[in-house]
Amino acid sequence: MEPGREEVLAGELRRTTSTVDAELLERARQIIEEVRARGDEALVELAYRYDRVQLTPSELTSYREEMRDAAEGVDSELLRSLRTLSGRVARLERMRLRRLRFSVRYPEGTVIRSEVRPLDSVGCYAPGGRAVYLSTIVMMGVPASVAGVRRKVLATPPQPDERRRREVLAAAHVAGFDTVLWSGGAQAVAALAYGTRSVERVRKVIGPGNRYVVAAKLLLQSEVSIDFAAGPTELVVLFDSNSDLNSVALDLLAQAEHSPDTLVLAITTDRSAADELIERLRELTRELPEDSAVRVSLERTGPVLISQSWRSAMKFVNALSPEHLSIASNGLRALVKDLVNAGVVTMGRGMVSVVVDYFAGASHVLPTGGWAASKCTLSVLDFVRTVNVVTGNANVVRRASREVGVLALAEGLKFHSAAMSSGNR
Repeated sequence: MEPGREEVLAGELRRTTSTVDAELLERARQIIEEVRARGDEALVELAYRYDRVQLTPSELTSYREEMRDAAEGVDSELLRSLRTLSGRVARLERMRLRRLRFSVRYPEGTVIRSEVRPLDSVGCYAPGGRAVYLSTIVMMGVPASVAGVRRKVLATPPQPDERRRREVLAAAHVAGFDTVLWSGGAQAVAALAYGTRSVERVRKVIGPGNRYVVAAKLLLQSEVSIDFAAGPTELVVLFDSNSDLNSVALDLLAQAEHSPDTLVLAITTDRSAADELIERLRELTRELPEDSAVRVSLERTGPVLISQSWRSAMKFVNALSPEHLSIASNGLRALVKDLVNAGVVTMGRGMVSVVVDYFAGASHVLPTGGWAASKCTLSVLDFVRTVNVVTGNANVVRRASREVGVLALAEGLKFHSAAMSSGNR
């Protein structure tokens, strides 16, 4: 990587891995219109067309009682794992929520109290095609529950396998969802945005998904609030000769197995370490089919990049704004001070990004496609609104008139000025 070309290279890589284009947007728009016009009937047809699952309108939704029964019937170790992850996520989000509540008192008597109000309804999308993302269900439902959202709907593709279906319901129960909508893709986002006979429309749609889900969220922003574009996974690893290269290789492969659209990249300044990592990747993927998600992802971008300096590497990372950044060497930890843009960072030799997916407690629902330059990880903040309650009296109004009354006149708003001057009478 040549110094001075970091932003150019990042831009080229983004264009190469872009998953939403005009043709895709048009196909997503057509699906959205089907759901808007025909509601449950369209959801049933699309479930069979895309997921090969035959449903009736009454089978489109599941509720708390069915979720509870499923949780009681799944493997006890799986249920324990779901509850462990739920507890860790809840601990972090409760702390975050507490920090939003405070008050400030000014000398003249003004008091501003920051209060928190939950959204009344949210729709959370969890992918369910290549894999069933039980951890993602927890990552979305728990912050919504901590926030106090009244109505929480999980949308996820219908499952033909009964065991998988029960596991999804169990995860939804642990996470605190009220309803499961068995619908995937753009049609699920449309159902959450517009509502159908089976599911009432929601205030906000969040969650990761395939490129159709991303396209639908972008198209429906005028109808429903969204979090951000959370599409195919992204991971950049910074490594050197002191890194555990086997862990680095496995971490790259773990994220690459999500889908063929995954962006995985490892960066170093050490050519010998780069050669060794490439060889490890070859060994680990030798038996995989040519068209496997892992091999396609690795071959799309080339998994290892050699930088002339760490300064240049960090300029590239900030320009790329990846979803996951892993600093996989204890000797490279100081690089985090130069980080501006990333969804989440893991640090330390042998500390793989997958720990965030299943254990740490920080959310793995993260902005992709460069959105990490302006959006934060999903958290309890996505499920609440803060309200400033301002308390004062006539003394406050008089002080305001003396201190800043000229601002209203400068803006040409005479009644604003008169209102503040009223305290002087």
